[in-house]
Amino acid sequence: MLLRIEHETVLSYDSPVFEHVFELRMAPVSDDDQTSLGYRLRVSPLVPSTPYRDGNGNRVELITVLSPCQKITVRATSFVRTHRRPASERIAEVRVVDAGSDQPGALDALDYLGFTSLVDRGPWLDSLVSELGSSGDWPLEAFVGKVTALIKSRVKYEKSRTEAGTPASEALKLGAGVCQDFSHLFIAVCRRIGIPCRYVSGYINQPGEIESHAWVQVWSGAAQGWVDYDPTHSCLVGDDHVVVAIGRDYGDVPPNRGAWRGDAKESIQVGVRVQAVPRLPADWIDADSLPLAITGREPSGGGGSRRQGRPSVRQFQRMLYRQQQHQQQQ
Repeated sequence: MLLRIEHETVLSYDSPVFEHVFELRMAPVSDDDQTSLGYRLRVSPLVPSTPYRDGNGNRVELITVLSPCQKITVRATSFVRTHRRPASERIAEVRVVDAGSDQPGALDALDYLGFTSLVDRGPWLDSLVSELGSSGDWPLEAFVGKVTALIKSRVKYEKSRTEAGTPASEALKLGAGVCQDFSHLFIAVCRRIGIPCRYVSGYINQPGEIESHAWVQVWSGAAQGWVDYDPTHSCLVGDDHVVVAIGRDYGDVPPNRGAWRGDAKESIQVGVRVQAVPRLPADWIDADSLPLAITGREPSGGGGSRRQGRPSVRQFQRMLYRQQQHQQQQ
């Protein structure tokens, strides 16, 4: 399946801010299940970008806007061809005991066994896992289904009840959450019984999805490696899912994260559009292997517009770096 993905983020401020430094994770990966055929980024105001790889191997763009501004617009456009291997066939013979971290070949998966501030643990997790009973001999596909059913018996899908920084324990206590929360809870259960599991940030081609999506990858042993599973939709992942970044939890993979200097209130608007297309446009090339392409233009002002000046030294000293808002994955 060939998919076109458009992801726009608009950061607005009620007064000028400056020295805005932020990072973006919006470029789809190329691997055994998908191929990135093109990725282009447009930032306004026009500024340079420094691409690099983070500790999980994800592509990151580092953006710096030094001059005062009240609006930053980021538009990322991608073309991805998905060709996902049938997950059900891959794990047909895999049992839960085969996916444990104590099995041969699991060295690369050990980083995804520990708990974090978002994938936390406590008596609540012990109690939740105890409801599964003995699961060592279960087929892995049956296990992920049972874990999902258990979580959904406690947590309902409901927007605006949790935030980007809500830990798994709090989502369980609230009894409500979105894909980010379902993924964190699923990861917590897997790690509690010794199965490496990691968080996936990406996109999904499904009507009604207006922001980025999240799911998990479960370790299924050295032979099959990582298998994608979507706890929100209770399914093994197919060609409608596009992987952008992986990590221990959402904190490793936010689509945008940064800090800025100024005395202002920030608002963030995010829009994502994913659609299947018949072919790659003629003017697109494989940009993923080339230097980052950024195009844009400075906002034009009318004849009566007034240029914002740089703050005075006294104003500068009073302005602390402020954390840019995160977009919660829905």
